[in-house]
Amino acid sequence: MWHLSIDTGGTFTDGLSRDPAGNIHRIKVLSSSCLRGVVQDQKVIAPWLTASIFDGYQARVLETGQVVTVVSLTTDGTIITAPPLRFSNRATIELSTGEEAPVLAARLLTKTPLNQPFPALAMRLGTTRGTNALLERRGGRVALLVTKGFKDLLLIGTQQRPNLFQLAIPPAEVLYETVLEVDERVTATGDILQPLTSETIAQLIVDLRAVQPEAIAISLLNAYRNPIHEQQLADSLADVGFMVITRSTEVSAAPGYVSRTQTAVVDAYLTPVLRQYLANVQAQLGGHPVRVMTSAGGLVRADLFRPKDSLLSGPAGGVIGAAHVARQHGPALTLDMGGTSTDVARCDGEPDYRFSTRIGPFALQSPSLAIETVAAGGGSVCWFDGVAGQLRVGPQSAGANPGPACYGGGAPGQPGLLTITDVNLLLGRLLPRQFGIPVFPDKAEAALNALLRQIETVVGAAPERTELLMGLIQIADQAMAGAIRKISVSRGLDPSLYSLLLFGGAGGLHGCGVADLLKINRLLLPFDGGLLSAVGIGQARIERVASQSVLRLLAELSETLPEIITDLITRTTLELRHDIGPQTPVEVRSCWLAMRLAGQENTLDVPINPGGDISGIMDVSADFQARYQRIYGHYPSTANGQPRPIEVESIRVVVSTIDVPTAVSESFAPGLSPVQKIQK
Repeated sequence: MWHLSIDTGGTFTDGLSRDPAGNIHRIKVLSSSCLRGVVQDQKVIAPWLTASIFDGYQARVLETGQVVTVVSLTTDGTIITAPPLRFSNRATIELSTGEEAPVLAARLLTKTPLNQPFPALAMRLGTTRGTNALLERRGGRVALLVTKGFKDLLLIGTQQRPNLFQLAIPPAEVLYETVLEVDERVTATGDILQPLTSETIAQLIVDLRAVQPEAIAISLLNAYRNPIHEQQLADSLADVGFMVITRSTEVSAAPGYVSRTQTAVVDAYLTPVLRQYLANVQAQLGGHPVRVMTSAGGLVRADLFRPKDSLLSGPAGGVIGAAHVARQHGPALTLDMGGTSTDVARCDGEPDYRFSTRIGPFALQSPSLAIETVAAGGGSVCWFDGVAGQLRVGPQSAGANPGPACYGGGAPGQPGLLTITDVNLLLGRLLPRQFGIPVFPDKAEAALNALLRQIETVVGAAPERTELLMGLIQIADQAMAGAIRKISVSRGLDPSLYSLLLFGGAGGLHGCGVADLLKINRLLLPFDGGLLSAVGIGQARIERVASQSVLRLLAELSETLPEIITDLITRTTLELRHDIGPQTPVEVRSCWLAMRLAGQENTLDVPINPGGDISGIMDVSADFQARYQRIYGHYPSTANGQPRPIEVESIRVVVSTIDVPTAVSESFAPGLSPVQKIQK
């Protein structure tokens, strides 16, 4: 059987596979599901042309827009199309099958033509499809059902002001199209104050049929204490034919009505997009099994996957791969610079988790690896802000199509978008012959000249060419260094005590510049660094992350806490076994208490050992105090000098398989060192 690990990013889709004989194969394709090459003298020149499997592909000449069908394409580059290709001497050509990018990568890895079924295979998939749909607002039409009196809950939000001195405060952005109130009420202790009647449900069904939403999100007040009304409402809506229904207690068991509601809405909003995407992938693969990477770094069967867990799917694979390297070479801060963005994380033994995730303006109650993302990737657009008189890098990205100017995907006769990739190429940091697609330095130069002319028009004089290019590099480096400071300095950690682990397609280009800004002296460059997210997906375990609300003082839990933890672990294990079956060995990988001082809202996660003596767990108060002191620089006390009481907000556990014997878990080439170390 073939074992495939695929990471679909914003620009490139990376593929790594192990064939039935144990050999490793690698591939990169554009995430627009295209293969790009050059045609000269009626021959195609491209690094992916290693097998004659392209009969029936659609081909497009970028310079002319001509679309043809490939009749024959041999490994020596000889191409026959219907109708024949038309161009003068040299042209850029794109080949596609109309399939999703992971399926195209699978075809190249397994060398499967269009007219033949795939061999037996299992795919592990990381994808940015959910993230892109959220950021670009391309989700489904959602109807939100909330407790009566809370119709404007997400519009009001938490009243936090991200820009403290902004006088004209813009309204909060919401993803739902319709919001309906439900006449019901559950108290903070879980008792039913206002029952949900059949008449109320009947009227809601009438109202929903009138608007015909693509998805429904149900979030009722205090449902985390007692979800009976959410379950009753969801069952009734399913009985009358509504197909996509998300209950808030399905996606989060934590308190916090605003964020729990936001999480339910995001999950419902993305469900039509992710469900269709995964259905396409599985159908195009011929029904072979697919597991999807979650934001928390675990794998879930495609039919059990929740869209709210997809938002850091690809970057999580990179962190898992980086953690494997860090376990061998010491604590590291990671720099994963791809085509659209750069992701950073900290690996010290095991990667960090967090249980709230912010994507754009939306704060979600969703477990994820502690990853910071900044819009400074190879495809980030370099532009001049004429109003502020400043150079900018991002947040816009050229993506996979049209891509950086040097990729040649822009409109014929017009300069493309100048990106960080173009800047590196023009500075001589990139070798065109090392690319998997054609690269055109003259088109990067044209994009640079367009930017210089724009600056000259606004300012009156254009900067020196090299000075401008180096300035853009420094802007990108500063953005990436700022993201690393968020996961190190802001948590009381000195980045200079860590190595900087560089990967992603562009990580090595900016590693030294970022390391200088952070005073880091040791850099790690792993073999397969350009594919490390796919490597990490191959190393990931099948797992479940779960939490349970507690909301009691630590001093009151000496007798009941072990029972609560054991019950949560048991339920999480049963959920995992529903995915993997009863025979596969599992273990509790991690367990935390989310703790805070009584009267505070924010929590700190304190790890505990659930396999040890849970009865002695009250000693975690000292761990909490030490962590609080390290992060905030002080530990508050009451007026009489006594420590303030500590509250346990919730318990969180990770249960996973013990190993992954059939995954693509190693990709180091024979005779090559898996990690190159650079000591500055």
